[in-house]
Amino acid sequence: MTFANRYTPIKLANLPNLLLLAVSFCCITLSCTFIPEHEQLVSVKVDKPLSRSNGDCMETAPAHSEVNRTRPLSELSPDRIAILDWNIYKGQGKGWESDFLRLSSGKNILLLQEAPLNDGLQKLLQKKNLYWNLNSAFKYRGVETGVLIASTIEPFGSCGMRYTEPLIGLPKTILINRYAVAGSADELLVATVHGINFTMGIGAYKAQFQALTDVLKKHRGPLIIAGDFNNWSDKRTAVVDFLVGDLSLSALPFEDEGRTTFFGDPVDHFLYRGMEPVAHMVHPVTSSDHNPISVTFRLMQRLDTTQN
Repeated sequence: MTFANRYTPIKLANLPNLLLLAVSFCCITLSCTFIPEHEQLVSVKVDKPLSRSNGDCMETAPAHSEVNRTRPLSELSPDRIAILDWNIYKGQGKGWESDFLRLSSGKNILLLQEAPLNDGLQKLLQKKNLYWNLNSAFKYRGVETGVLIASTIEPFGSCGMRYTEPLIGLPKTILINRYAVAGSADELLVATVHGINFTMGIGAYKAQFQALTDVLKKHRGPLIIAGDFNNWSDKRTAVVDFLVGDLSLSALPFEDEGRTTFFGDPVDHFLYRGMEPVAHMVHPVTSSDHNPISVTFRLMQRLDTTQN
């Protein structure tokens, strides 16, 4: 399934003014912003202190399943893997905490974009007793912000990618986690994406998604990619379509839209492989400029023949 030509044609007449506003905003805020020189992968295990690592996927790319690897103690159920994806708008919207607690209930994995590593979010994650990783894009007024994956079980591998917006100079990030699934020979790879937004062309956007494709090609098993893709033009959508085709992915269909749009097109997506969607829903909220999406999958299972 492709995205191209599925929606109303995009009118870009106002794009130069929006780009000018974005650049002006950046000039004002950069004095309060710190961008780390290297990847900053922040991780927390349940009942363990926060730790940091250089988790660059280009250096430590997730390889395909290793048949003889030691299986983790915690595994996802192949019959039900419930996921929430949400750009939480840096937690600036009124009531986002209550929306987060309500919508994350019963979910195995949470995928967040524009997640601020402040006390409020950390307390919510701790309250739900979750493992989590954050790939920090930048630090604004002392608070790190990026993409975050939280889960009820501990991932046995994580890595991140970071690409800089060419006009405003602030990075966008990607985070990839690996999970074991009970009874499966293959691990599940889950990636959350915050796509590069303001550009005059698509060079930087294409480079970001091509690099993601190159990393994920090394994985042969089931795969889920979700997030805020910022594919608000036909050319950007064509880049996402290439990723879908190159990785043999399916795109989650939405009959009743409700997803957040930019220039008339939805920008939040779920792509998957080796999984079967059982149910999905878009949740209208006023606490963010993006409506969260929840999806329940089950594994199209290949039994683990290495176990007795």
